[in-house]
Amino acid sequence: MNILEKQNNLLNVQMSEREFNLIRELESAVLVSCSVNEIPTLTGWTREELLEFGNMLSELAEKYNINL
Repeated sequence: MNILEKQNNLLNVQMSEREFNLIRELESAVLVSCSVNEIPTLTGWTREELLEFGNMLSELAEKYNINL
């Protein structure tokens, strides 16, 4: 993974499909393994935010034909 650019709190990154899929798997593992109360402690996100993030990753994977 390479950070191509950083502006304020935004990163423009380049990553392999393998790295992308690792992020998808980690997000899924947190949702499955952690209770609703543990997720914010572990990630700083609410369960709903993490679900939205997972949906976004799935949409990107479908759009760019990235299989797990």
